Order: sequence, then structure tokens, then C-alpha cells
Amino acid sequence: MLKITYLTLLVFSLNVYSATSIENKNKRLNTLSFSINPSIVKVHTANKQGNHGVGSGVVVSKDHVVTNCHVIADAKGIHVTKYGVSYPPYALLADWRHDLCILKFEYLKLKPVTLGNNDKLKYEAEVFAKSYGGNTVKPHTSIGKVKGVYDLNGHKIIQSSAWFSLGASGGGLFNNKGELIGVTTFKTPGNLGSFYSVPVEVIKKMLVSNEELSITTASESPFWDAPEKNLPFFMQAVGPIKNENWVKLNEISTDWLSNKPDSYEAEYHLGLANYRLGNTDEAKVSFSRVIESNNQHLQAYFYLYEIAKSEGSEQEMNNYKKVVRLLDASLLGD
Repeated sequence: MLKITYLTLLVFSLNVYSATSIENKNKRLNTLSFSINPSIVKVHTANKQGNHGVGSGVVVSKDHVVTNCHVIADAKGIHVTKYGVSYPPYALLADWRHDLCILKFEYLKLKPVTLGNNDKLKYEAEVFAKSYGGNTVKPHTSIGKVKGVYDLNGHKIIQSSAWFSLGASGGGLFNNKGELIGVTTFKTPGNLGSFYSVPVEVIKKMLVSNEELSITTASESPFWDAPEKNLPFFMQAVGPIKNENWVKLNEISTDWLSNKPDSYEAEYHLGLANYRLGNTDEAKVSFSRVIESNNQHLQAYFYLYEIAKSEGSEQEMNNYKKVVRLLDASLLGD
């Protein structure tokens, strides 16, 4: 169980952080967002049936544009547009499994973004997504926060609340420094879906390898399109949560934790399953372990608050409530 003294220190540090002017933050993000517009392109494709598709792309180095492989897969024609000018690529780099493809050009007169890194990426960190979602005329911006970080083949898949829509595939996810940290790739179904980005580290590896292809035929399916049993655990958990099948979530989480004993997300999902099944003591243990590993895990704090409230533990309830309110007051309806 987390000590009250630790919680008090955490509340103080979050209060210092929250004292920063929200207005100044928004102005800064808007300025950053505007400065990145020239590096976001629209990707156009045509297949052998004559059907046309549209996606997004980000200029990641001189004459290189990243997009999702599913945007250009099996295309017979590809070009990107910016400011009314059309640019055809002459080759591509592809990581089909991670669903990232880099188009190569000659004389692409567009400024690359700055590539960030996710070594110290924290939950609830501010991020924003930029793309041509909805086939907009200008790049669209949505602001959100990091809500999950999941290990996949040694990389960090980023879940955020920065929403995106059809046409946003291949767009960019940026941190509050304006650095590219991921590529907006897929979302879960429904109005309350979750939004996932493939991390910039995959792009960096591809740029170093520089293994050119001249065809757009996929050599394998992306990780998110695998049969259910082969999906990453964090994706296997989506269906049971949506369908409120807590027994199934318990099974998946137990298997997840067995495979990755140090995963606080596996521990959180096990805690959620036990909480919903009425196993409050087991849930409390799991959620406490989560926040010992990740002191920004909003949902774990929220459920510890709910448990403390149900048990009538007023001091614990108030301390957890303070942390939840500081991380995201909307969760409490504030």
C-alpha cells in the first residue's frame, strides 16, 4: 500500500506543475502546431481497379516522408501533395509488421520535422496529433495526453487521447516540444475508441537501414491486424473491456502478467478485472503496484479512490482524489 507521506509529496509536485498557466500552454502548443504544418503532407493512392485513397504523411528527413504501409499497400500509383504541388516517390522503405513505410523522393522541397524519442515518455504528458483526417484541406490538429505505453517487440506503442479520424493514418503525434514521437496508425472501434501511434524509434531504424523497395505488395500483415490470439495483449484486452467480460479480461491479464511480469499495464488490467468481479482486496494490491511503478497512472489512482470511498477510508479517499483531480479533473466530473 502506498504511504500517505509519498502521496502528499506527489500531490505537492503535481500542484507545482498544475500552477503553470493553461493559457500559455495552449498558446505555445498552437504556435508549435502551426510551425509543423509545412511538414505534414497528404498522401494519394490509386489501385489497379482505379479506386483512389487518401492518407497523411510526415516529412522525417530530406526527401523522405513516412506514412502507414496500409495507406499505400498494393497501390499502383502514389503521390503526395503540398501547397498545390504533387510529388511522386521513386522508392520506399517498409516495415510491414509495424505498419510504417517511408517514401523516397527527389527534390522534395519540404522541411523535415524534428525526431524526438520516447525513452522518458510519461503518462498524462501533453501531446498533439496532426494529419489530414477527414480529408481536410489543411492539416488538422487535436490535442490530448498520453494514456498508455505498451511494449511491442522492444518498441513503445503509444495510446493517447489526441483523437484522429479516417484519413489520419500516417499523420504525426508530437510532444510539447514539437518533436515527432509517433505516427498515428489505428484506433479501436466505437465513439469512445482509443488512439494508437507507432513510435518514432521504428522510423529511425528504417532510415539507418535504408533498404529500398520498388513494390507496394505487403510481405506480412501489420501487428494490429493479426488473428485475435496473436494480437498483442493490450489489444486482446480491448474487446473484453468493451463487452464487460471481466472473466475473460482476468484470463488475458493473468496470461499477460505471466509473459511480462514487470508490465504495470498487465497488472492494471488484472486489477480492473478483479475490481469489476468484486475482488476488491486483489484489485487494491494490483493498483497499488501499478502506481509504485508509474506515479502518473491516472486510472489506477482513480480505482484506488473508488475503493477507498467504498470502504469509508476518508483520508485515503481524499489523498487519491487530489491526485486524480490534478492529473485529469474531468474523470471526477470536476
